[in-house]
Amino acid sequence: MSIFTHFPEDERRSNPRAALVRIEGRDAKGYGNQRRHDLRIGPQPAYVNEAPDQPNRILIDPMPTARLKKQAKQRRSQRATQRAMKSNAGIAVVGLIGFGIEAQSMFNALPPDKQDKALRAAAEKIATELNTTVSGLVLHLDETAPHAHVSFCGYDMDGKPISNAMKRQLFIDLQTALHEELLPYMPELERGRARKRRVSAGAKPHEVIHRSVAELHADLPGEIEGRRAYLETLKEKVRKNEDRAQKAREKAEADEDRAEKALKNAQIYERRAADAQAQIAELETVIEAELAKKADLEAARAKAVEERDQALEAAGKAEARAQEAEMRAADIDTKVADTAMLAAEAAAAVITGDLFQTDKGIWQINQGGPARDRLKQVWNHIKPAIERVAHWWDGVRARVDALPDPERDEFYSDVPPVDPDDPSEPGM
Repeated sequence: MSIFTHFPEDERRSNPRAALVRIEGRDAKGYGNQRRHDLRIGPQPAYVNEAPDQPNRILIDPMPTARLKKQAKQRRSQRATQRAMKSNAGIAVVGLIGFGIEAQSMFNALPPDKQDKALRAAAEKIATELNTTVSGLVLHLDETAPHAHVSFCGYDMDGKPISNAMKRQLFIDLQTALHEELLPYMPELERGRARKRRVSAGAKPHEVIHRSVAELHADLPGEIEGRRAYLETLKEKVRKNEDRAQKAREKAEADEDRAEKALKNAQIYERRAADAQAQIAELETVIEAELAKKADLEAARAKAVEERDQALEAAGKAEARAQEAEMRAADIDTKVADTAMLAAEAAAAVITGDLFQTDKGIWQINQGGPARDRLKQVWNHIKPAIERVAHWWDGVRARVDALPDPERDEFYSDVPPVDPDDPSEPGM
């Protein structure tokens, strides 16, 4: 049974059980940069794992830039045009197919051949929706989350630039198409939540837009440091090139003799800024996935704490049964209080492993558990509750152990409970 439960407030968050697709147009240079990234040619971002458990898989070798540009020109030539294709025309559409944190588990559970088949089907479906053809498909397994980079010819089968069709409804249709195409391979996959729907459910702007990497630093330090530094580098690159482009355009206006060269320089700087922006968007996608992971881990911990409290509540009910059994004792108040605390200690000992049941069904106590002679006096009264605690703990222990070290340690630090009447207990 999943430890994640859907609550109404979840409607303001992105769906962790959904797949996502993002696309954008690229000119020849931008596509060339993306192709090098997809194929891991040249220097790579710091967040890339140089020794992944599984290598990246090239499902469709991305078409070389010159060849894709030629294909784009051929398609464009079907239409009557007055001018030649511009040097910065969008010859390609590049896309990212990713998965929410729970959808990642669904995808990872598929054997490699099924993963490849699912991604190929998704890429072809997207191409059909765009009325174009797939020019490349690469599965990346050397980053935090598995995802695929896909590329298409930037002109459709009728010779029209696909960038003209990139409107909000198209993006919505692509999300639906992706979901429907992957559903046969991942039956538990859910449709993503639209941004407007999340805003209507109460999402604040910072929850809809990618949040800061620093939010993850405390929980995912090893994976965040490189991303943060590289993200700042990219942002600085954008700022620098935008500033240079602005100065070049001002120079062109001020000096007509050198205007042509200045405008060309401005276009170069603007292209560089656009390339950096594209890399920022991809990096923020990875960050968003880890933010979702952090939120899910926090939800898991909250659920585990809730179930622990239910177990302690069961121990409290054992107190009532012990009180009835000890009604005839001379010092009834002391014995009832002692039985209640001992039941809580025994429940805590089950969690810490100091009270356990052997394969033969015999209960054993370690050094850290309650005193044997004290426990023996009330064992028949609290045994049913302790067995319930043990049964519950068997079901949730793996989920607690899967929490990050600080959260897991904090969980265990609350066990055993403190006796409020004992000044010698820690925390008094």
